[in-house]
Amino acid sequence: MILETAAKFAPIATALIALVASCIALSAIRAQRDIARRRAAIDFFLKTEMDDTVVKLYKRFKQLSPTIKELLAKPDLTNTQEYHDIRAFLNICELIAVGINEGAFSERVSLAYWGDVLPMSYRDAEPLIKQIRSTPGEGTALTYADLEKLCKKWTTKEVPTGITRIECPPMA
Repeated sequence: MILETAAKFAPIATALIALVASCIALSAIRAQRDIARRRAAIDFFLKTEMDDTVVKLYKRFKQLSPTIKELLAKPDLTNTQEYHDIRAFLNICELIAVGINEGAFSERVSLAYWGDVLPMSYRDAEPLIKQIRSTPGEGTALTYADLEKLCKKWTTKEVPTGITRIECPPMA
């Protein structure tokens, strides 16, 4: 009698076990995906910090950003080294924003590390970005669109504490 009752519930028990197993598998896949995104973000940011060219572009951008309005008045703006240096740094920022917006990079890790740099860079370069978008051959309405979208989203968030960006003194 007990075996007959158990036999009636066997298909239900099998289905429940399969459901639990699939939930565990799905959870493991999501955890691995999240770990991969965090690793990708950290790996990319570590490489940018180790790359002298990127570090120099960041420093050059910080140096040039207060002068963007004056640069916009130049008739030959697109032929200047300043313009190309700013664009090169903004392109890196856009690449990071695309990675975050498309889910290749962990947004949490990226916000903790670049949460101050990306919005500041976008804000400082916004007049230039608008000009680039309106200049045929230089850009379109979608130029730096991912950077803009991300920065608008991040300006409403509080940047996590715990990471302090400091300027290291130049090596002697």
